[in-house]
Amino acid sequence: MAYNLLKGKRGIITGALDENSIAWKVAQKCHEEGATFTLTNAPIAMRMGEINKLAEQTGAKIIPADATNVWKI
Repeated sequence: MAYNLLKGKRGIITGALDENSIAWKVAQKCHEEGATFTLTNAPIAMRMGEINKLAEQTGAKIIPADATNVWKI
């Protein structure tokens, strides 16, 4: 049962690889409670996982991010 506890709240959820991931369940629950969020994961994990399926279910956008890549300016 949803109570809209997160209605109007926005966030970023990282690490949702497949439906066994804690982040996947968090995303589903946040969506159920009315939150709007962006999903992010390393590009390699995105290719291996099912994050596109979660994005479809929740209406979230996906932004690939890799914190191990060092950019020099």
